[in-house]
Amino acid sequence: MSEKYVVAWDFAKKPSGTFYRVLNDEFGTSHSHGVFTLIQRSVALCRDDSTASRLAALATFYGATVASFAIAREGFDRAAEQEANAYVERIHRQRLHQRGRRPSKKTKPKH
Repeated sequence: MSEKYVVAWDFAKKPSGTFYRVLNDEFGTSHSHGVFTLIQRSVALCRDDSTASRLAALATFYGATVASFAIAREGFDRAAEQEANAYVERIHRQRLHQRGRRPSKKTKPKH
């Protein structure tokens, strides 16, 4: 089980393009097998604490408010996934019932 890190940053006003150029120059492009993956323009999943702390320091240097989190593993255990899928199916059925409709066979979630 590998530990990964999420770094999120927020600029009070739009950052200069310099921040993103330095981000690209120092960390390379964002991709799933790189040192980081941009989840959103201001949220990155980092493969190690060194990358996460450097990214956080870079964003702070350019004036961002930064939050970082360690993740023990990615995804949910099987029981949590099953409960979540049952929840979504139940909510979906309730909404269709409120509208006077029945769920079609196509709307069943994939397990």
